[in-house]
This record gives sequence, C-alpha cells and structure tokens, in this order.
Amino acid sequence: MGARINYVFKANLDEPYIVLYSHWGESSWHTDLAAALQAAKPRWQDPSYALRIIIDQLTKDSRDSETGHGIFLAKHEDLAFLDYPVIVDLQAWWIQDESGEHQWSDFINYHSPKVLTEQI
Repeated sequence: MGARINYVFKANLDEPYIVLYSHWGESSWHTDLAAALQAAKPRWQDPSYALRIIIDQLTKDSRDSETGHGIFLAKHEDLAFLDYPVIVDLQAWWIQDESGEHQWSDFINYHSPKVLTEQI
C-alpha cells in the first residue's frame, strides 16, 4: 500500500503546481525535506535552481529505480485529492503541512537530522 506523500511546489502565484509524489516517504518526510531545503539554501534566491536541488535531494535514493517517485502538474482544485500534500512555497520560503505554516529556516531547525540526533 505504501506510505505516500506529495510535495506540492508553488513556484509562482500562477498554477499549475509541480508535485513530487513519493510512494514511501510519508514516515520520513520531515527530515527528508529539512535536509533537501538545507542543501538548496545557497540557491534559495533562485527558485528554479532551489527546486531542482530539492527534488534531486528528495529522490536521490531511488534515482535509478523505475518506481518510488513521480512528478506531475496539478491545479489548486486537484490538491484535495492528494494523499498527504505538503505545500512548499519557493517564493515566500514557507511550508504548509497538517500543523500549519512554517518558514523554511524554522522547519530546518526543528526537523534537521543533525538537530534530532543532538537531542537524543
């Protein structure tokens, strides 16, 4: 059945949105996304490069696999049908998930694998 997560990337105010589907990412998406955002930090000012780096980081473990991830375009009304959508705004640098909106830097600080390891 999988553990699905959908990363919805808002690159500008217009639709469509770019969606990265992960079949197995639901249980680790917080740390995965925090690490991807951290890797893209030098290019946050350039949304196209930041998006490429984030997607590259989120898919790196299954790059050569035929399954595991998909990329597609969606309109706003399509988001209601997605399993576990996480909205990543590439202009305002915030994430919207089930708990609300979070600035990227706050999200990284809270969910970074390094921070979590130091707390243990």
